[in-house]
Amino acid sequence: MPWIKVIPESEAGDELKAVYRKIREQRRGEKINQDREASAGGPPVSPPMLHSLNPRAMWHTAELMWEIMRGESRLTTAQREMIATVTSATLNCRF
Repeated sequence: MPWIKVIPESEAGDELKAVYRKIREQRRGEKINQDREASAGGPPVSPPMLHSLNPRAMWHTAELMWEIMRGESRLTTAQREMIATVTSATLNCRF
């Protein structure tokens, strides 16, 4: 598995800090995110964070994932989460 440098929010410059803030604002109130942060002692590395070297790409990735998981769909949020869970498990992905 390749190693990807991730810039945490605590080390981010202004542009990246703004992206972290927008993502946090977008996902505020999502219980699943609150539970993940509480169990991990802070936010775990998420797929958008893998683009932290390019803040614009990080924001666009976060927007795409939000639309796929929470946007209008014939699938419920629970069904989409289950698909993501099965996919991650099949690929031996921890996220």
